[in-house]
Amino acid sequence: MNFDEDEDLDEEFEEDFDEELDEDLDDEFEELKKPPSDDLTTKTPKTAITPEAKKISVYLMSTIGPGEKKQKLLMYTGYKIRDIKETVANIFGLDPADFHLSTGGVTMEEGFTLNDYNVEDGDDILLIPASTAGIVSIL
Repeated sequence: MNFDEDEDLDEEFEEDFDEELDEDLDDEFEELKKPPSDDLTTKTPKTAITPEAKKISVYLMSTIGPGEKKQKLLMYTGYKIRDIKETVANIFGLDPADFHLSTGGVTMEEGFTLNDYNVEDGDDILLIPASTAGIVSIL
């Protein structure tokens, strides 16, 4: 082999190599041009917030299990109690069926909102165990 043949082989190799790289880059740019998927999910429940709803801080207090636990949570007064129970269950590691929420000595119903119970900024909401009264177990 002489020097000219080596040079020709080098040029052919470089052209093939450059073409392969260009193809790879084109594929990557096509991937970047695609719009993001619409199947994004969130842990926050979808709740319509009414215009009169305002953002408040409440303190959740749990007496379920050993020791008292307290957690501060920001929320809108238009949130439904059902959705709040789901979030609280995640925070405290509980099943929503195992507790009720209570404020001012009143047990909050799942279909209502914080507005319905006049919950204000800085109020406490208690997690109370679901009652098992009236259930008879036969052994």
